[in-house]
Amino acid sequence: MKNKWILAAVMCAAVPGAWAAPASKVSVERLFEVQGFDKLMDDTNKKMPETMMDLPAIQSKLAGVPADKQTAVRKVVTRYLTESLQSMTDKKGRKELRDLSIAATQKVYTQEEVDALTKFYESPTGRSIMAKMPQYLDAIMQPMMAMMQKNMQAFRQQKEPAMNREINRIICGKDVCPNKK
Repeated sequence: MKNKWILAAVMCAAVPGAWAAPASKVSVERLFEVQGFDKLMDDTNKKMPETMMDLPAIQSKLAGVPADKQTAVRKVVTRYLTESLQSMTDKKGRKELRDLSIAATQKVYTQEEVDALTKFYESPTGRSIMAKMPQYLDAIMQPMMAMMQKNMQAFRQQKEPAMNREINRIICGKDVCPNKK
């Protein structure tokens, strides 16, 4: 019995954070305040419709639009995208997103880590980094979307047919199921 306790203690000591206290909701709220969570969400949500315009599904819809109608159609699509994101930007959606973010932060970070992050983001360097976050997101979003689109196209060409055959074999025992084309 004594050996089991010693083994447990050694294992816990070897695993960083095994005995660490989980982050409190109050401390995570403070971290979000210091990080400017709400402003960052507002800035991100304002740019999201523009970023979503580069999604393959939307680009394929726009591809067939005559050149002289592109601007008008893009405005309509942007308006609908903005409206569809409204549930994340209204008071209820904002609270839900914030609650999800708090829960995720508490799940991932310990109290010690949240305290260290808060201290960092309160520092001049931390404030400078957070002030530049919207610029960083602007700089990374378009290239990231292009990369994702490229990867998805490659997946569709190289992997999707084999994946579909495997799924069909599971479902109906053949490469192509009778009810599917």
